[in-house]
Amino acid sequence: MDKPSRLSDSERYYAQVPVWEPRLRLWHWGNLLLILLLILTYLLFDWHRELGLPKPTYVLTEKIHAYIGYVFALLVLARLHLAFHGQSFSRWADLDPRHEGKGFLAVMKEEIALHLRPRTDSKGLPLPDPDPGHNRLGRFLYLPLFVVLLPLQALTGILWASLKWGFYPLPFLHALSPAIGKPLKEVVSNIHAAGFYAILGFLALHLGGLVKYELTFGSDLFSSMIHGRKILTREAAENYEEIAKDRIAEP
Repeated sequence: MDKPSRLSDSERYYAQVPVWEPRLRLWHWGNLLLILLLILTYLLFDWHRELGLPKPTYVLTEKIHAYIGYVFALLVLARLHLAFHGQSFSRWADLDPRHEGKGFLAVMKEEIALHLRPRTDSKGLPLPDPDPGHNRLGRFLYLPLFVVLLPLQALTGILWASLKWGFYPLPFLHALSPAIGKPLKEVVSNIHAAGFYAILGFLALHLGGLVKYELTFGSDLFSSMIHGRKILTREAAENYEEIAKDRIAEP
């Protein structure tokens, strides 16, 4: 059965409901755009010798990278705001993989088994997980991303810009003596570079997981982050009613 037929199968899918609020969707695509621009500018100044870029050009790309980084930091704060004050499927509770009193490890084993050997419907087709919001296995990536990686990347980027050029909010760091400033800048730069490659790894896992999920379950996961609505199985729809205590705004 092809994907459109699966999504229109009333025995398989029970309801299409609003899940992702407009602010979360705007954050998701805006953050993706910024990260792609940050990757591009980073590669330009990091590989300036191989690309034969003159010093004024690669210094400009460094500064553009820093300016974009400030917008990125604001988006990190915006996502943390949504985690506390957003609608049901934007909050921390929908990023925490634990449920039914089970710990992280038990849930991880359970979810891996569920995705490797998914339940099937009456036609023998794999059924998606019963979580109406963020995929529970995916939460093991999202939670450290939002709690550790993105805030650390924003913080080290701001520190690096302050140390290198005296940018705000800590311009005095640029005036530190070379004995202190140089090793500090090197440490901050190395942490920031490691975070960059960790984000690349996250993107690869995220895209790989999305493709596998779409191919396995024939779901509307990708398009739901555009229009905000998801087609749910009966079990997921029942969970949705329990979780969505406030109404999710229509686009």
